[in-house]
Amino acid sequence: MNLKLKLIPILMIGLLWPYQIGYQAVIFSDIQDSPYKTSIEYLYSNSVVEGYGDGTFRPTAKINRAEIMKIILEASTEDSLGFGRQCFKDVGNDWFAKYVCYAKENNIVEGYSDGYFRPAQNVNMVEGLKMGIESFPVKLGSANSPWYQKYIDFTHDNNIFSRYSVLPQKNMTRGEMAYLVHQLMMDKAGTKKLTGKRDSESAGCGLNPPSPRPTSSIIKGKTRHYITNVPSGYSKDKPIDLVFAFHGRTNPNAQVRGYYKVEEAAGNNAIFIYPAGLPEEGPSRSWSDPGDRSDELRDFALFDQLLEEFSNNYCIDLDRVFVVGHSLGAWFTNSLSCARGSKIRAIGSVGGGTTINECTGPVASLIMHNPKDRLAPFSSGETARNQMISQNQCSGTSSSTNPTSLKCVAYQGCNKIAPLTWCPHREDYDYRGTYYPHTWPTSAGSEIWKFFESLN
Repeated sequence: MNLKLKLIPILMIGLLWPYQIGYQAVIFSDIQDSPYKTSIEYLYSNSVVEGYGDGTFRPTAKINRAEIMKIILEASTEDSLGFGRQCFKDVGNDWFAKYVCYAKENNIVEGYSDGYFRPAQNVNMVEGLKMGIESFPVKLGSANSPWYQKYIDFTHDNNIFSRYSVLPQKNMTRGEMAYLVHQLMMDKAGTKKLTGKRDSESAGCGLNPPSPRPTSSIIKGKTRHYITNVPSGYSKDKPIDLVFAFHGRTNPNAQVRGYYKVEEAAGNNAIFIYPAGLPEEGPSRSWSDPGDRSDELRDFALFDQLLEEFSNNYCIDLDRVFVVGHSLGAWFTNSLSCARGSKIRAIGSVGGGTTINECTGPVASLIMHNPKDRLAPFSSGETARNQMISQNQCSGTSSSTNPTSLKCVAYQGCNKIAPLTWCPHREDYDYRGTYYPHTWPTSAGSEIWKFFESLN
């Protein structure tokens, strides 16, 4: 099988489309803010993908099995694809038949046990990874349980998709497909080699940190303030953990910094950011605006920008970004872990529910909630727990685990990188001796940090 790349001369493309210098042949109207913009333009300039008649590419749209086979084979081979037909019960004289039949002949796809290919069915992430990777001459590892693990490991080790960002059953998007194929094409062409060495260092590694340390940023035109703690032992050449800590509705960031105690447990091993919700002067602060969609809460953008800014200014281990929160801050933490699961390694939350979204990656989770809590009903905590059971692919069974003082259980069968610990604790009184089952348990900070430290 000849796997030479199909390269189209730049001059020919330029005669047909407005052309920019390099491989950026066209800017579709809807990719300017896509993280996969460069990959989409690369594939377009190499005649691998096309946009729609309205000038869009639709990078967040799902991709089906017929579409992905055409794109992958246009990118990976110059073999004659022939006029394949009837290689599956549902693949006849269709436009995609030659691609599907070629893929079957070359062991790229197998179809289903009933003899069907199901060309219109959406491709999930691990199916997409298998189809794309198997179409290129790359070396895979030997992991075989589950069947897709070697493909996830390949993309993780080669800095394509982190294993912390892949939910196996999540539908692959057109943008994600473009990015995967782009990396494989560059490796085949020799313009960027896939070395198999994971690199999770942020862009700020090797740079002198800002002085003074940042305490505010402009987010969507508004100045937002936060408390920053950079440990005394920080080194610009050694990647460090990053922890976001979100406060509740009535307690400002300075107050929760005092009682969370995660920072003290971490010692010199993490940078901490304590954002301030709006309105910053209180008394009722929030992380969202009324009417926000569940997948577009206002301060998802706050998290995104601060993560980018700190990653550019400090040496951050991007595989070790953590989030903690209490009360409304726990609700935001739980919600953020779903919406930004591809960026967050783990969370620790106390007394909060969730806004359920379509999640983007598995997230290791330690969730605490007192059954007597009335400010944040216990049922809301159970909803957050159930979200994590699904998000982390856990079974419904659990067994007692540490810390047993908080009545914790560990769920079984979870994604091996995303354990779930659920603690329906019974700590009913706060540090002043006042009955307050919505309290942050005395040992919560140290237990959360132990949980984070236990993760590879």
